[in-house]
Amino acid sequence: MEDLGQSLREGLGTLGSMSVKGFDRAKQFSQEKMGNAVKTEYDLEYAQLSARVEATQTNINKSANAARNFLQPNTAARLEDMFNEKVTGRGNALDSRSTYSEILGTHMKAGGTEIGDNTQIGGSLVEVGDTFIRMGKMEKEYLRDVYDNFFKPFSNHLQVEWTNINTEKRRLDLARLDLDASKSKVRGARTPEAMQQNEQKVRESQAAFDRQYEQTKILLTDADRKSAEFTNHLEEFVRSQINFHENAKKLLEETY
Repeated sequence: MEDLGQSLREGLGTLGSMSVKGFDRAKQFSQEKMGNAVKTEYDLEYAQLSARVEATQTNINKSANAARNFLQPNTAARLEDMFNEKVTGRGNALDSRSTYSEILGTHMKAGGTEIGDNTQIGGSLVEVGDTFIRMGKMEKEYLRDVYDNFFKPFSNHLQVEWTNINTEKRRLDLARLDLDASKSKVRGARTPEAMQQNEQKVRESQAAFDRQYEQTKILLTDADRKSAEFTNHLEEFVRSQINFHENAKKLLEETY
């Protein structure tokens, strides 16, 4: 009902709150909330489809946010990346920002050099530092792969697909209000002329509702089908994880 209220507010804003159609929508909406109006219910197939796509969108959104946190745990760096991606257009700094492994390796190598790489501790620090610097560079490649093949497809799905779906669902809500308001006027008609005029309005509203229903259902069905493709992106994410950890393990084993 909250979504319907939003649709109604937008519809009133578009048509003008004093228009006849706007008044009829507001009246129908108010009577529905009070339980005093007959409401056209969407069929079970549509309701299940809509609920499934909405649940998918919600959880993809959560996964995308978690993926961004996974790619960059540092809050300040994450906010900087988001700002540059959305505002400046410079994109993120995954390729240029040092990873924690590189930072650790750099400190180790500098410390070992200062102590003296001809000593046992100094030489060990330099060797392990070099290993972590190399592992940090591998990590950059891994994070870029995850960003391009996992995070971006999820985010693009939210920004493009769901915006269109929400628009069409709101239009369908308004078309449904128009249809039920027209039916209500038929039931309240007091003269044959009013009855005939209102029945014509019902036919027009029904046709508009049917067109919008089919348009919305097409978008929902397409989104539902495309959502299955995200299994491929999840597989890419797992593959990236496996490759990085296997290569990191080999690199560490070569050191000790």
